Amino acid sequence: MKRSLGGLANHTNNEDPFLNTDLSDSSIWMGNWSQLCPTCKIIRPVRSKHCPICKRCVEQFDHHCPWISNCVGKKNKWDFFVFLCLGTLTSFISGAIMIERIWAELSILPASAAWLHHVVVHHPGAVLFVVLDALILIAAATLTIVQATQIARNITTNEMANVIRYGYLRGPDGRFRNPYNHGCRKNCSDFLINGYTNDDEIAWPTLQQATN
Repeated sequence: MKRSLGGLANHTNNEDPFLNTDLSDSSIWMGNWSQLCPTCKIIRPVRSKHCPICKRCVEQFDHHCPWISNCVGKKNKWDFFVFLCLGTLTSFISGAIMIERIWAELSILPASAAWLHHVVVHHPGAVLFVVLDALILIAAATLTIVQATQIARNITTNEMANVIRYGYLRGPDGRFRNPYNHGCRKNCSDFLINGYTNDDEIAWPTLQQATN
């Protein structure tokens, strides 16, 4: 058996999985000690992160979403994106229906009547609904656009927020370089067809050289 992290034991350790890991395998470890998760006791893939709220490591970690009270990562980002699209569509349709109903009632008012005063006085609930719906629509549409942009670039929210911390996102010249970006068409097709983008085709030794 090859030497493990401890470097002293030649038997399988069931209490500490770190001791059973071959760190000479570049397909698992890039030589970056931040990949070692002391909580989950695993070697995290490059694009993963330990979530202190969920208390687990998430592959292709994007962010922890309070809307769904869960992390968004590799296996549920497609569902989260559909959720955002449906939320945006629902807010738009409900707001449009409410505005149409208000407009239909205003059309029968006398020309001398103040339509704004009439709506606020006689339909305060409708006005409040339209205001709240507009806020939700703006928030949902913004998140949808941001996620769609990141999907097209094959980059996560976590990577965008911490681009300076991740060496694999910098080229030899020190400038930003995303090795997972295969072009907008392929990024989008892989995500829509498979539900996620696969990182297996990225050469780990190449990334390791880029970070050193």
